[in-house]
Amino acid sequence: MDPQTNSAPASGADAGDAAEGRLPLVMTVGFTGHRVIEHPAEAERLVGEALTAVGEAFAAVGRTQAAAFDGAARLRLLIGAAPGTDRIVAAAWRALELGQAHLIYPFREPGGLAAYTDDPRKADAETRVETPPEGAAWTGLDSASLGLEHDQAHAEVSRWIVRHADLLVAWWNGESSHAAGGTGDTLRRALEAGLPVIWIAPGEPHPRLVDPARLGHHAEAAEAMAHLAAIAEPLDPHRLAALLASALAPPGHGADDAEEKARRDYAQVDPLRRQPAPIGQVQALLDHTLWRAFALFEAVAGGARSRSRRGAGSPSGLARQPGFQRLRAATNEAAVRANHLSSVHRSEQLLLVVIAIAAVFTGALPALTASGQPLATPHTLAAAVEFTLGVTAFFIAAAARRRHRHRRWSDARRLAERLRAASATWPLGFDIAAARLPPPATWTEWRARAVIRAAGPPRGWIDRPRFDAEASWVADQLIGGQADYHARQRQIAEHIEGFTRRVEGAAFGVLMLTLFGYLVIGWTAPYTGWTPPHWVGGLVTLVSAVAPAIGAGCLALEATNGFGELAQHSEHLAAEFARMRQQLGGIETQPYHHVQAVIRRAAQLVVEDADAWRDRVLRRRIVRGG
Repeated sequence: MDPQTNSAPASGADAGDAAEGRLPLVMTVGFTGHRVIEHPAEAERLVGEALTAVGEAFAAVGRTQAAAFDGAARLRLLIGAAPGTDRIVAAAWRALELGQAHLIYPFREPGGLAAYTDDPRKADAETRVETPPEGAAWTGLDSASLGLEHDQAHAEVSRWIVRHADLLVAWWNGESSHAAGGTGDTLRRALEAGLPVIWIAPGEPHPRLVDPARLGHHAEAAEAMAHLAAIAEPLDPHRLAALLASALAPPGHGADDAEEKARRDYAQVDPLRRQPAPIGQVQALLDHTLWRAFALFEAVAGGARSRSRRGAGSPSGLARQPGFQRLRAATNEAAVRANHLSSVHRSEQLLLVVIAIAAVFTGALPALTASGQPLATPHTLAAAVEFTLGVTAFFIAAAARRRHRHRRWSDARRLAERLRAASATWPLGFDIAAARLPPPATWTEWRARAVIRAAGPPRGWIDRPRFDAEASWVADQLIGGQADYHARQRQIAEHIEGFTRRVEGAAFGVLMLTLFGYLVIGWTAPYTGWTPPHWVGGLVTLVSAVAPAIGAGCLALEATNGFGELAQHSEHLAAEFARMRQQLGGIETQPYHHVQAVIRRAAQLVVEDADAWRDRVLRRRIVRGG
């Protein structure tokens, strides 16, 4: 699983799990409700009934999905601290000991550290809250510093709750859903995002469950909310557990499902974990010899290239965040695995091409034997060498197919890029999966979302200086890093494509010159009386066999790696990321939501490119070459 990171240590249970590299089953329950309650005792009963059902349903999901996750399953509550239902729910959650309660505040006390759940200018003592100590589970949005108006501040809290929640509990009286950041607005956002909802309606005897799949009779969530009473069903823990499992469980429909087999294979077969001797020693030897073949070829054929940029280290406050530590650890693990599998897969294909050419050369070499000498020994030796090369090629190709290295490589690369995008958007409080999305169809997306859920929301006060510092770092790492990476990839791919074309052209030229020379000798022999030695014909045979093999090898390398296509693709992406950097401009002068929008698009492009690349790799399986 995920290795330890070099980041500063965090504290608490989350930090322990991050350090141990577990992938726990974590679910976040968001809450939205009213500030004014007419019957507090009745509210406490309804809230207790709803939260008890949540606990029972999650326990059932934890039992059924234990094999897919590591460590203890955990619940998290994401909630404001406003008077009324927020405080009732937070108290009930703690009393039932369901898990961590993560508080979120929309306003900061001017010149102080305290938080407000409503506009501080109202000077309402009821809405002033002392924030928990640093390192505890809470997030404060310094709306004034971020340039958010009163309604925007409440709307931002609504967005944060829905973005991070897997289930929404809503205390809603069925009235207006238009006020930005209000209960109805948050409920509408949750339904648009496809979240299951537990609806607690004042005056009703029991909470009800809203299955988002039942909204299909209505064009929009706002329209469905007008008929929510007809859509909602009685709250049943078993029914709720089924809805949660469909979103939290990994994709697959049994042991023979391709995604389930790929997920189990990824978890069980770790190329970075050394086996006991002597297998482990053989692995180490291969890593330092054969599997470095493509890197050596790339260094020779790729030509001189610009040095890769070294980005600045992450802001110190961000590096101390336990959620960020978890994301970076998971990203690094997937990236190291992807790089290793890339070296193995590409080196295998290169070695097969070299073996094929060597086999052809060896098979044709006895043709050079001088006339009159016995041919049995050279031919037998050549046959033995060629047979050995053929067996080696067979086992390399068979091992690659049996171990599904092309799929493992593509999965690891896709997971690494998905987590890289998540690491970039997480400090800014969102993920590219924040919009309405169905349950993940691939295990890599499932795992990425599981890591993101385990990370939870960023902690502490988010004000403009912190936002600018973290957004600048994200832009440098994500947008600047991707622009630089694709510029270098284009340069390398163009050089390799040119190198293979030159080799192919040289082989063809040598073949044509050899054949032409032999024809000239044959045409002029009757006039000159000169009979060429036996080895001349053997040389023609050798060149006639080896030159096409070299050309075929170059074509195989291009077919399995697509250097020309890669060069064009990287050129396009480098230009696209450069345009995004220009759109972003000076972060300190840009509105909060503009910065988020540009970085979201950049993160989406990274993942879309990884998806497209994954499809290309799956179509380009290894070629044995004869």
